[in-house]
Amino acid sequence: MITRRSVLLVGGIGLLVAPRLSRGQHQSKVPRIGVLWVTSMGNPEYLRYRSAFRERLSALGYVEGKSIVIEERSAEGQGERLSALARELVASKVDVIVAPSVAGSSAARQATSTIPIVMVHAGDPIGAGLIASLARPGGNVTGTTNLLLGGKQVELMRELVPRAVKFAVLVNPSNAGVRSYVADAMEAGRSFNLGITVAEVTRDEDFPNAFALIRNMRPDGLLLMNEQLISKHRAEVISFAASARLPAIYGSANIVRDGGLVSYGPLFVEHYVMAAGYVDRILKGAKPADLPVEQPTRFELFINLKTAKALGLTIPQSLIVRAEEVIQ
Repeated sequence: MITRRSVLLVGGIGLLVAPRLSRGQHQSKVPRIGVLWVTSMGNPEYLRYRSAFRERLSALGYVEGKSIVIEERSAEGQGERLSALARELVASKVDVIVAPSVAGSSAARQATSTIPIVMVHAGDPIGAGLIASLARPGGNVTGTTNLLLGGKQVELMRELVPRAVKFAVLVNPSNAGVRSYVADAMEAGRSFNLGITVAEVTRDEDFPNAFALIRNMRPDGLLLMNEQLISKHRAEVISFAASARLPAIYGSANIVRDGGLVSYGPLFVEHYVMAAGYVDRILKGAKPADLPVEQPTRFELFINLKTAKALGLTIPQSLIVRAEEVIQ
């Protein structure tokens, strides 16, 4: 029997429940973006990239905490943590995951095949199985890719050391882009009649053996792939190159600011501006499968003259005039 009291109770429950549902529905309309960082949150690069991403979202009309929520996870330079962190973001039901590097993008893709993923400067995403093609990525992944510049590094190193006959390359073979990078360097080496030898590191403890191997190779220069494990050990790499009196070229400007000789690579901060654009389009209904992957178009050359002097190396004027920054 339905009594007046039961009606009042039901009505009262309805009044109590309705506002909660209303609030829940309102909250669900606020997009939640997960960002999966490989690098430490104390890294100056992270702070710069994070700022560029947020500033572009703001310019697109998003107000953090009101019209958008950003959840961040950082592996603090430990790539093995990426998979667990990606699963955390998926479990928190974010609407989009932004994942710098091919390692971060791969971890995110392994964690979800449905949540859209915006990769940022991911090296060789086709080879990593993240996308089908640049023009039609397919699946739930799109974003920006990094050009693997092994050939360009050979070309620049040859300008630095014109009498060189052999270069060494230090890579992490577990990185999805290493095959393309090494192939590019080898092809350039053949065109210049240069020998290219490879040393590998896959774990922190591999660096001493790799350094010993490179010393025994007696190369005229050293090329380093731009990737997280090598970047994590930048201080050791810089110290080794100095002790071996070995000209070295890197993919990150920050390594040159820390004492490396030369770097050449994309203007990475622009990728985070583009990533915000991808997020905006996806939140407005675009499908990652239909959004073409963008490649870098602007590159930076950095030169450290202090390091060059310590190596007894004269930097050609042709390189100095092309440099974005020359560190005295």
